[in-house]
Amino acid sequence: MSKTQKTLLLALMALILVVLNADTNVLAPNINAIKAYYGGITDADLGFMMGLFTVVGAVVSILFGYFGDKFSRKILFIFAVALGEIPCLLTAFAQDYASFFMLRIACGFGVGAAFPLVFSIIGDIYGEKERPGAVAVLTTAFAVGNIAGTLLGGFLSDPAMWKSFWPGSFLYASFGDSVGWRMPFILAAAPNFLFLLIFGIFVPAPKKAASEEATRELVEAGILYPRELRISDYISLAKVKTNVGLFIQGVLGTVPWGAMFFLPAFLEENKGMDKMAATVVYLIFGVGMIVGTVVGGLWGGALFKKNPRFMPIFCAITTVIGAVLVLMVLLVPASLLMLCIIGFSAAFFVAMTGPNMRTMLLDVNQPEKRGPIFSIFNLTDSVGQGMGRWVAGILSLALGRAFSLSACSLFWIGCAAALWAVAAFFPLDIKKLKQSMEDIASEMKRKA
Repeated sequence: MSKTQKTLLLALMALILVVLNADTNVLAPNINAIKAYYGGITDADLGFMMGLFTVVGAVVSILFGYFGDKFSRKILFIFAVALGEIPCLLTAFAQDYASFFMLRIACGFGVGAAFPLVFSIIGDIYGEKERPGAVAVLTTAFAVGNIAGTLLGGFLSDPAMWKSFWPGSFLYASFGDSVGWRMPFILAAAPNFLFLLIFGIFVPAPKKAASEEATRELVEAGILYPRELRISDYISLAKVKTNVGLFIQGVLGTVPWGAMFFLPAFLEENKGMDKMAATVVYLIFGVGMIVGTVVGGLWGGALFKKNPRFMPIFCAITTVIGAVLVLMVLLVPASLLMLCIIGFSAAFFVAMTGPNMRTMLLDVNQPEKRGPIFSIFNLTDSVGQGMGRWVAGILSLALGRAFSLSACSLFWIGCAAALWAVAAFFPLDIKKLKQSMEDIASEMKRKA
């Protein structure tokens, strides 16, 4: 691909991920309104629903990680995103909780399916030195999507705003004041149908192994990369110690992120904030995630160039700092301004792991295995996030939201320990991959 085509692909995928991930968070600011509308549902019910949302999506991502090496990743990506956006749009018309529940789960199918395809594509169009920046852009898109969903759900859910506005007027005639929490689901889905059309028309399909130092020139010369994914390759992924360490930190590190789903409701009920103030704090938390993701990707990339082992050590330290700051937000009495400052700082430090962890996975796995590794990682990631939402919902009922969120936040300490351990074998796994790619390049030359 030309530099312009690479930039277009990265920009479009980032925009699509922003919109797709807005779907997952548009519900959070409207928990209380949705509970009141459907009646008889609790935090535990919603926690179970969102937990199932992530886990089911992760299982689907396993299939798409496999098929991404067998079929066009471009077409699969378009299909995956549409698979998520159609049920998100239809959520606005759910008349009972059973329909609402099923549509939310269906939306999770698309979110999970897109994840392994995105990073597999990035691994094939950006080289080792460019990857930290590109991965940081896409990881930032996830965080921006969370903020976009929060904004839509928190600031555009006033029924009076939509009562006389089409299509709000149509929904108001059918659903009354619940149009307030319904319209954000429409707004969260609609833009991606346009972005997918542009992506389909203007973005070329990526070529496998086109970014690897050993095989780049051969692929550019038209020689096909010879390796294809086999079922047995899934077993070999567990032999890469970096993969195992990052799997463990993924499960532990996403438990508290899943629990943060209840943060807006916690701020309303435990900190005495109104809905707008709680949404502002949650928004500031999200802004900290974005800035931390960008800065973390840049700093992690710079440290990688000095010594690869510095990257996981850096992530371990920033994770511990972030965990301590999150506990301060939850447990220490503070003004709205101080909550915003501490919340921004907490998210800033914790979010630094995301882009660097994904870069590490790309740097130790062969091209045909990147879709599967990210699909499996998404599974472990989603299990942790789903478990966080489910456990947080149960603990919230039994011991209160303050205890629930604090207990889940402590999982970040275990995450930091796993990252520290990864530093011991990450550089060696990089060397093994480079040697493997040189062997494959020799094979390509012989066949040519």
